[in-house]
Amino acid sequence: MRAELEERGLAGFIVPRADEHQNEYVPANAERLRWLTGFAGSAGLAVVLKDSAALFVDGRYTEQVKTEADASVFEFRHVPEEPPTEWIARQLKRDDKLGYDPRLHTPEAVARYAAACEKAGAGLVPVDANPIDAIWPDRPPAPIGAIIPHKLRFAGESTAAKITRVRQAVGRRRGS
Repeated sequence: MRAELEERGLAGFIVPRADEHQNEYVPANAERLRWLTGFAGSAGLAVVLKDSAALFVDGRYTEQVKTEADASVFEFRHVPEEPPTEWIARQLKRDDKLGYDPRLHTPEAVARYAAACEKAGAGLVPVDANPIDAIWPDRPPAPIGAIIPHKLRFAGESTAAKITRVRQAVGRRRGS
């Protein structure tokens, strides 16, 4: 991982347990945190830097993480006691570039990480391609399944109405 980051000019990378849709249950091809760390909990985040790495979990996983991840590689951190942003602000050096995959984070999380980087005099940098995908040799393929529309009583709005609403929003953004 560190060799891949160095090749990309990054001082580190944020690895959430998330997929592109912010699903609660991520598919196997999006289990980047598990592949990298061995940690199989349903919530967590790792930050890998040139000389250090931390794995952040909440109270549900403080014991589990000790049995699944390598303590010689990762510092284990309890999120409520030490949020990732505090660790990032302390660990980064001036002008470091901390990478993140913009498809895997909410705008609110990105703002928090950017503020932590600024505190250290560093920068938060979106990547075009996730570095873990480049080094994960046997990454499972994305799931493929039939798309089944929800019945109107569950969806609350027809497909046609949703498409119209999205087109109008895109048109407003483009200024048309």
